[in-house]
Amino acid sequence: MTFGEKLKKLRLDRGWSQAEAGKAIGVSERVYGYYETNERTPSKPEIIQNIMNTFGVSFEYLFTPEEQFQIEASQKYGSIGNRQAQKILQGADALFAGGELDEDEKDEMFEILTKLYFEAKKANKEKYGRKKKRE
Repeated sequence: MTFGEKLKKLRLDRGWSQAEAGKAIGVSERVYGYYETNERTPSKPEIIQNIMNTFGVSFEYLFTPEEQFQIEASQKYGSIGNRQAQKILQGADALFAGGELDEDEKDEMFEILTKLYFEAKKANKEKYGRKKKRE
């Protein structure tokens, strides 16, 4: 189940409209609608926290491992991190096209991909990042 599907179920379980749910988490009805249709995913930590608090759910419940990876990359590295995460996820999908992984194998694969991505980003920052001037 995607983030949007989970969000819609949580809203309907409370009998709320999209406008009421959006107001409760601090976004407009339009943005909330985008979330439910998976056209957008919240990237601001405060909005994600508002969703978790409003509906009493965890980050791990709301987002698939793939979505978690993309959000974390976006929060740490902005739009470039988001695009890189999307490319990695698309590549992983292509790698396993025609074959199926069970949920445990899929979670393990994304845990490894996530770890490798952030280790590579850290190594590149150390190698190519700005050097502090010595005085």
